[in-house]
Amino acid sequence: MKSKQVRTLLTILLTAVFLFCLAMILRQQMQYQKIISDSNEAAEIAGLRETSIHTRTPMLPEAPQKTEVPSMPEAAAALMDIDLEALRSVNEDVVGWIEIPGTELSYPLMQGTDNQYYLSHNWKGEKSGGGSVFLESVNSQDLTDFHTIAYAHRMRNDTMFGTLKYYKEPDFWQAHPDFYVVVDDGIYHYDVFSAQEVNVKGIVYRLDIEENHLEEEFLQYCVENSVIDTGLTPEASDRILTLSTCTGSGHATRWVIHGVLREIYQTGNNDS
Repeated sequence: MKSKQVRTLLTILLTAVFLFCLAMILRQQMQYQKIISDSNEAAEIAGLRETSIHTRTPMLPEAPQKTEVPSMPEAAAALMDIDLEALRSVNEDVVGWIEIPGTELSYPLMQGTDNQYYLSHNWKGEKSGGGSVFLESVNSQDLTDFHTIAYAHRMRNDTMFGTLKYYKEPDFWQAHPDFYVVVDDGIYHYDVFSAQEVNVKGIVYRLDIEENHLEEEFLQYCVENSVIDTGLTPEASDRILTLSTCTGSGHATRWVIHGVLREIYQTGNNDS
């Protein structure tokens, strides 16, 4: 009799555990779908060529603007007419759009008054476990600082900054050596020059690099500690954008890729 009761209790316990795990899986899948839905909605509002940013490939505009630079890469041309003002009509915290061509990473770029809000809110300001891609709150939103940092979660389905983990492999870097950020001044084209795991208290997260003339020290650290050899060595006069996400192995370190600004292309909405 006692043995039967034990078996019954075990069955109930295992069933409860199974149902809990199933609920967590379903919740996670719903979160992933919400991230994709939100980003596709943003792409549609911004006027990108196709509704789904997660399946599209860069396309040249049907009617190129006279201001287009002849040597503009197709990936940049696909972003040329992006409508940031349309996105700001939904949320004024939108400062731009960020994309690594050929990957899941294509999202509105936000900036809040702190670095906490957009960890748990989507680009529309709604509560979301996936958060948003957002700039360090003290950085200039026009990307004119020597070192700018953008943050986002490392989602397991490769949304948000989940893609960045693949930069541990040279083959991935060779296939995706650059990324783009659209801001009011134009399309900023960055070359990836370093990828590494860094301490959250290290030089990568210092906000006084320019103030204390640490540009050379910062760049030396980035190049020497990179897990991939890109052959690129930026100079102190360059502008750097670091994409930062978690490592999945604790809170003491972060996984980052560093990009150096190479070109600025004029957008279709910028007549200056």
